[in-house]
Amino acid sequence: MKALYKGELVNVWEVSKSEQQPEWIVDLFNNHYLTWYDDQLKILASAINLSSVRNIKQGLLDSLEGNYAGGYKMASIGEFFDATNGRVVSKKKFTTQYTIINE
Repeated sequence: MKALYKGELVNVWEVSKSEQQPEWIVDLFNNHYLTWYDDQLKILASAINLSSVRNIKQGLLDSLEGNYAGGYKMASIGEFFDATNGRVVSKKKFTTQYTIINE
């Protein structure tokens, strides 16, 4: 679905195994950027937002924090995945920070 976040149009998806997935989510699964790990969605963060500057900064931050997970984020069913900004957002934060755009 499309939503507004801080005045910008973004692609978001409510993480679900039972609902029909939008085409862009299916493409991410087909390219192995998204995978299920039991009931958790595993997201290859560097593949979502292809900004090289962002990826370098994230890699440096991960190294400083001792996080060597390869840039993965995890999302639970019912949370929202903001692919434009590479964020996982709780339902509560989504309802206060995002506005859904009807297509």
